[in-house]
Amino acid sequence: MYQILVNLNILIILLVLGLSLFVLSKAADFFVNNAVKLSEILGLPELIIGATIVSLGTTLPELSASVTAAIQGNGDFALGNAVGSVITNTSLILGISALFGNIPVDKKTSHKFSILIAVVILLILPTIPYKIGNESGLIPQWLGLIFILLLPVYIYYLISQEKKDKANDSAESSTNTEKSKNITILIAIVKIFTAAFVIAFSAAALVASAEILAERIHVPDLVISATLVAFGTSVPELSTCIVAAKQNHGGLAIGNIIGANILNILFVTGASVALTPGGIPVTQVFYKIHFLGLFIVMTVFSFFAYNKKINDISKKQGIILILVYILYLAGNLLNSTL
Repeated sequence: MYQILVNLNILIILLVLGLSLFVLSKAADFFVNNAVKLSEILGLPELIIGATIVSLGTTLPELSASVTAAIQGNGDFALGNAVGSVITNTSLILGISALFGNIPVDKKTSHKFSILIAVVILLILPTIPYKIGNESGLIPQWLGLIFILLLPVYIYYLISQEKKDKANDSAESSTNTEKSKNITILIAIVKIFTAAFVIAFSAAALVASAEILAERIHVPDLVISATLVAFGTSVPELSTCIVAAKQNHGGLAIGNIIGANILNILFVTGASVALTPGGIPVTQVFYKIHFLGLFIVMTVFSFFAYNKKINDISKKQGIILILVYILYLAGNLLNSTL
């Protein structure tokens, strides 16, 4: 894909970048919708669908972009997209959502946020020993494998907690004949595989066009992946959260954000690192900008999540979160010009 695009005009590169982001987002939605339909046909409980297929589906754009970059040997891009998406989700996406409606922060929220903090620490802490005496740290391949193994544990825990909070819904009886049901299943499977192919193709185009754009404008592709690509792949979360906030379902919005962030680290980063022999090097800029930005975002949100005087993230707190993202964006741009 890189070889096909490398000699094209920069305007065409920008068009390919924007189009691939759009197609990636729509294909991910199409994948999730048909996966949910298939699960319902097979009689899986709605709780299982929501905690697994839908949650994992919203991270497909980040996963496809990061894994594609990792396979191509661009670890910076893969890690930058995953970390940048967590920062974007928790600051910009959640901040914008708060402008459309209050987002409650209760004990359940703070508990899930504690899991996110633990996962963030698990991401950063193991890199530090590798950095001692060296210019760069390292996320070793074994850590990626641990993240992948922790993923089903997290999903099982999530389902167990939800079962305590909600009564199990009774399964709907099927009125379809066995023949028509089999045809419907076949159609859903074909649609899912088609969506998966489109996701893989658009991710390859996205990574290639982003790398070429970075070369043309002399900006590190890490900056492109952590900002522009991270925002683009977070579009599913943005649209979901805005609709939820508008309809006074702010709890769904913040649940989606925290869940997506945890999966971005366990699933997206885990898969990217696990597929990279020797692991992904963590360059100095990660410690100066991205990990620092992650720390600031987590600290600001911790004040909202654990403060008993704050029951909701309102427009005021939303603006603060947006300003934090602007600060992170400015840090990226400033560092790239030095």
